Amino acid sequence: MGDVGCSHFATYIKEFGYDSFTVVHAYFSACIGKEARRRKALSCLCHKCGGSGPQLFSCLHCIYFGCKGAHINEHYKLTKHFMALELCYGMLYCYQCRDFIYNSECQAIAERHLRREARSLNKSLSWRPWSPSKLEIELLLKNPKRRHVTAYSSIGLRGLLNLGSTCFMNCIVQALIHTPLLRDYFLAELHECTSKTAAKCLVCEVSRLFQEFYSGARGPLSLHRLLHLIWNHARHLAGYEQQDAHEFFIATLDVLHRHCKISMTELAANVAAAAAAEKSQQQPQNQHSNTNFHLPQGSLQQQLLQQSTSNAQPLSATTTGTQPMAPNAGATSNATPADPNPAQCNCIIDQIFTGGLQSDVVCQACNGVSTTIDPFWDISLDLGESSNSQGYGGPPKSLIDCLERFTRAEHLGSSAKIKCNTCKSYQESTKQLSMRTLPIVASFHLKRFEHSSLIDKKISTFISFPSELDMTPFMSQKKSDQQQQPLSGGADRKASTHSADNVGANGSSTPAATGMAGSSSGQGDEDRGTNGGGNGSQHSRDTADFRYSLYAVINHVGTLDAGHYTAYVRHQKDIWVKCDDHIITTATLKQVLDSEGYLLFYHKKILEYE
Repeated sequence: MGDVGCSHFATYIKEFGYDSFTVVHAYFSACIGKEARRRKALSCLCHKCGGSGPQLFSCLHCIYFGCKGAHINEHYKLTKHFMALELCYGMLYCYQCRDFIYNSECQAIAERHLRREARSLNKSLSWRPWSPSKLEIELLLKNPKRRHVTAYSSIGLRGLLNLGSTCFMNCIVQALIHTPLLRDYFLAELHECTSKTAAKCLVCEVSRLFQEFYSGARGPLSLHRLLHLIWNHARHLAGYEQQDAHEFFIATLDVLHRHCKISMTELAANVAAAAAAEKSQQQPQNQHSNTNFHLPQGSLQQQLLQQSTSNAQPLSATTTGTQPMAPNAGATSNATPADPNPAQCNCIIDQIFTGGLQSDVVCQACNGVSTTIDPFWDISLDLGESSNSQGYGGPPKSLIDCLERFTRAEHLGSSAKIKCNTCKSYQESTKQLSMRTLPIVASFHLKRFEHSSLIDKKISTFISFPSELDMTPFMSQKKSDQQQQPLSGGADRKASTHSADNVGANGSSTPAATGMAGSSSGQGDEDRGTNGGGNGSQHSRDTADFRYSLYAVINHVGTLDAGHYTAYVRHQKDIWVKCDDHIITTATLKQVLDSEGYLLFYHKKILEYE
């Protein structure tokens, strides 16, 4: 059939041309503007039964809408009008071929209409199937051999040169490169940077690194450009001394998040500017006509629009749905008007790495609960001994032990009383942390470096961690069910996360911890986004599977003064490799699980695929 359709469509085009297709698609399929949407809502109904779908066809020979099946087939049998347009997806259908057909000219018209629809609605263009450009067609013709990825393929593996104590950066980059959804995002080239200073954009540099990793080349890469950008945007990491890999990981996510947010703001501003420019260009014309373009008198297209207007029926009143507010939507926001979404950031970093940490402070006098939900990118877990006398005083032996101690209720004591709004006085309380929402990638930081005024030391205690992790016992709903029984004390542990603490060190309560009566949601770090803690209950219902699989482990060998970072990453299913700067070697799962472990990265199993 080719890209010109069938012979029947060629006959149709000779007689009618593309005008009918253009108007019907613009007004009743893509809906290029407000007027088109109004006309479709009023008159796009089956002429046989008066229904609106679910799937309507429009005859391209005359003015007729018919439901899929009997109604549109009956019209064809009576009139022998063989060309129709399916309005939901904008596909051409030939009744003589009894099949959908493709025409490149109609496809180009449809693409222009879809872009106009997106600008009119101030939204991004919906997903479209990939169609190669002329350059890509030439490359495909020059390289006809398909690259086959086998189980032992090295595609996606590249060593990284050590630029002088930069092993902390190399291991973090290896972990990010092998994050499945992050890989899919950058290899699909979904990042759009509209800034004139794209050379300074860290997201563009990371996108380039993904292309380099999956280019098929095997030589080691130099990360000097990435390091320079990190130095410019995270000045505290600038210098030639060894840095902490965990600190570099958080700083990298922060810079990536800020750059993605800037790009999203610029794109939104450009779309708004384009829409305003188009509206201003159409303004003089709209003073004389309520359509987006003029049609010749007596044409089929004009008859169609006149018929649409004459057949217009009043619509019943409908209620538009509203978006659920994020927990901090009621709080005062410092976001500027340019922020496209001040309550929730939808950048790729927050979609993958941001979760919601719930902190419940319970008054011991009236049992009133104050709930605060804060976003987090990772969870830092203590490895030292606890001074608690409830039997949990020893150091943890596994990741599960660390999480149980992290989420166990803690009595704050008389030196950290808070003011209860119900009791109207300062009361002792307990505090418990739990996971309100979990990110796609759950990263855990084992606090092996202990800094004090007397001595700095490294904790080399072996902490076992599983290859498959179920986070269900640590979810807020699970903890809430357990709290139905009276609390019997809790472990003394530090809530070491990247979220605001509820109680001040001097015993006074912070704003997030006040209001003990009922449940109040505090405001998290707005600039970091609240994707994970925003609509937590809905998110939990949608992805109630809290099982994770290990895909990267970062280790530190040596001492605080003379140490070295290496990384284990999962290259493919059941295939692990060890990344030691520019040296890449195969590894077994046993070697990974027997390693010391400093940063652990788990990916949600429900979103994994082969």
